[in-house]
Amino acid sequence: MPSVSDTLPAPFITGIRPQGGFRLRDGQSQFLSAWAGALARGERNALGVFVPGYGKTITALASYLVAREMGIANRLVVFVPRGNLRDQYADAQELAFVFQSLGSTPPTYCVADSDRVFVKNLQTEFVVTTYQYAAGDRGNEALLEYCRQSKALFVFDEVHHLADEGTWATRLARFPHAASVALSGTPLRSDNKTLFGVPFDEDADGVQTYRALHEVTMRDAHEEGRILKRVDAHVVDYSVRMVNTESGEEVDVTLSELRQEVEASRDVDTYLARRKLRFHEVYLDALVGPAVARFQEKRGELVRALAKSGSLLDGWRDHQMLVIAMSNAHSAAILDYVKRRFPGLRAERIGQDVPLAERTKHLNDYREGRLDVMVQVDMIGEGTDIKPISVIVKADLVRALSKTLQQVFRGMRYVPSWPEEANRCDLYAADDSDVVETLRWLASEEKVGIKMRKESNRIVEPAAIPDQPERSAWALKSVRDAGRQTHRQEQFGRARSSRTFHADAPAPEAAPVQFDVAKKERELRLACSEIAKELAFGIDVPVSHVHAAWKRQIRGQAQADASVVALEKKKTWLERCLRMGRLV
Repeated sequence: MPSVSDTLPAPFITGIRPQGGFRLRDGQSQFLSAWAGALARGERNALGVFVPGYGKTITALASYLVAREMGIANRLVVFVPRGNLRDQYADAQELAFVFQSLGSTPPTYCVADSDRVFVKNLQTEFVVTTYQYAAGDRGNEALLEYCRQSKALFVFDEVHHLADEGTWATRLARFPHAASVALSGTPLRSDNKTLFGVPFDEDADGVQTYRALHEVTMRDAHEEGRILKRVDAHVVDYSVRMVNTESGEEVDVTLSELRQEVEASRDVDTYLARRKLRFHEVYLDALVGPAVARFQEKRGELVRALAKSGSLLDGWRDHQMLVIAMSNAHSAAILDYVKRRFPGLRAERIGQDVPLAERTKHLNDYREGRLDVMVQVDMIGEGTDIKPISVIVKADLVRALSKTLQQVFRGMRYVPSWPEEANRCDLYAADDSDVVETLRWLASEEKVGIKMRKESNRIVEPAAIPDQPERSAWALKSVRDAGRQTHRQEQFGRARSSRTFHADAPAPEAAPVQFDVAKKERELRLACSEIAKELAFGIDVPVSHVHAAWKRQIRGQAQADASVVALEKKKTWLERCLRMGRLV
């Protein structure tokens, strides 16, 4: 997760004392320097915009160290979407390593997504929780108590999930806190609702523009190199023949023509999208077929390149493919198509209609590289860090700029162990989804992030198609492939060398085990149990008598309800009893 550089020395930032050759990226340093300045001026809310893969987790932890050093905060609460918990914040050793690399002793740490550990350890310094748990009744009350006891810095990860008037934001607004940092790669919503806890400016026309302390754009990331893959976009057009079932009128139209006359052809477009077109064999042949062919070609190229360089070692990861369907029925149809046409590929699908246990297994297999192709309906989102995804088929109806970017980002994370040319994401889409406009935007000089809000005010997006199809007199009569265009973003320029760990750079020492409260609690319970058994044997009493003697001292609290602090006290008491040869 951390990175180092052999270039210029890192600038001084309050609370940050890099260790073991670690160095922040330029964008992280600029944000943190601006954050320290904002806190000194009395500002308490900030927004940072970072493209995926740039290191929002490091930025979040470093933001707390700055605020703690300045006496603003003494607790850290990171709010994340549920999927991000596993991919970005669940690894205690990784998080402890980041703190050490930043020059800090790792604080106590706890995942607050259930009551089992968190409510017993409200003295924990660093808490990671999900928006879902924080908004629920039990979680909300537990976090309210926690925040009342401390000066907490809140970090809102992927803040575009947090509409100011939404249920989550309403529940989070109860929590007192000293300051907050909002982080996102796309800090806007397709519904244009105001985001919670994000500073913004408003012009004379009432147009809101979010104000970021610092932005790292896609262009910045490409210039820095080895952060994002390049994107090759393949847009497929179709010629369709429609017949009016009431008048018998027949029309021939291409999807690109249909896209340019949205208002005039909305009923036809709705019928095409929901009833027939995306299930049509010609549609799948022209869209999914070339994507799979490119996927297999890329796999062969990668194997040959790695074998030639001697990098084809155990545990290496090959390219993976992601298909975004518009519905559960559609995902089932696409999976059936892939398995029929390409039986050599390991393919599965996940959706709300798939049983949870099966869904979890498929997702785990995909994460670990045991599946080649995943067909899904909006279930692999931001925070899901599967870097080998490098072919995406966009077969859904999403047209909003922010959501489309989040989908594309799933395949844009750079894979350091791959050759430069292998780090390209191939995106396939039909010309009826307006994805062309987004791809043009990706290739432009426009920034990703805060300025996107201004851009979205100039782009009139077609109205979202409802889940239930509108009635239409038009029926689909035939479909044929009308060609495709490929867009490559060559304007990003040559990527500079990345920042990686030097082979001879000394690594920080291993993190202390007490960093993870849940782990420490398990260790203390086991230690107390073993010492109690030894003590009971030595003084010739049942072990239950030992535990009962402790319960009397603490007025009846069961060991199962004990916090880490209480368990440490019990362990000390047991050790003292063992030394003295009696219950004291």
